[in-house]
Amino acid sequence: MNTLTATVFDSTLNFVGEGPLWHPITQTLYWVDFPNHILHSKKGDHKVEQRLNNMVTALAWVNNETLLLASDKGLNTYNTSTHKQSFLCSVEADKPDNRSNDGRADPWGGFWISTMHGDAHENEGAIYRFHNGVLTQVVSDLTIPNGICFDKSRARAYYADSKTQKIYRFDVDSLTGSPIGESVLFFDYSSSAVSPDGAVIDSEGNMWIALWDGARVDCISPKAKVIQSLATQTPRPTCPAFGDDGTTLYVTSAQCGLEDTPFDAMPHGATLAFKNAVKGVFEPCVKIDGF
Repeated sequence: MNTLTATVFDSTLNFVGEGPLWHPITQTLYWVDFPNHILHSKKGDHKVEQRLNNMVTALAWVNNETLLLASDKGLNTYNTSTHKQSFLCSVEADKPDNRSNDGRADPWGGFWISTMHGDAHENEGAIYRFHNGVLTQVVSDLTIPNGICFDKSRARAYYADSKTQKIYRFDVDSLTGSPIGESVLFFDYSSSAVSPDGAVIDSEGNMWIALWDGARVDCISPKAKVIQSLATQTPRPTCPAFGDDGTTLYVTSAQCGLEDTPFDAMPHGATLAFKNAVKGVFEPCVKIDGF
């Protein structure tokens, strides 16, 4: 594979940039700076920043003017024209100290959302699936669940726990997306100083995962081998997303904890782009009755 160099797609310094989502219909990249309650969108040179009244950490698309927002209050739909949010369902309403973290649409029209304690208390987090209007817990006893993504064969799901520095996989029903069996270890970063964060799958079934404190995005094959690493030139990349024609890999990053750390080439918290990367897969839409 060719060596790729990161460029600055958007120079806004996000305290914690997260949840990049390429909308394949509107050709727009969305992402959030979730501690500051800001939803960013950029299409070409047109940039919009929308302040939200809740802490949104992950996104999906429903149709050409509707997004799904995962927040500290649960799941909402969001109209990109009116900026109005509509309540969809609560998540862990019985745990007021928990919040959403990672999230991703699945190939069956569902949406997976992870939760964690606001102060990252051990084993207080979980992963849920919202599908056909029903929220079901998939995995429990996690600390900082991240890296939710789905193999192109529609037979496997992945997730990471950034606290334990490990990535897991489990089988899913190829027709419904329902989990089958228990999670098994897929990849282990615990002998290093990096933490696996957000992840996506490319057209070959390889995982591209951002490494917090690793200053890179690793490409891991389905056989759990690192086959490429992209240097982000900023220590805390958070999540990748394929966009444009599918060959651009966008990566959000965080300024958190690096405010006094000088940078050589890449501003901490900027949103990056790797052009002419491998062919990616666009995120599927979430299917919600009435939309």
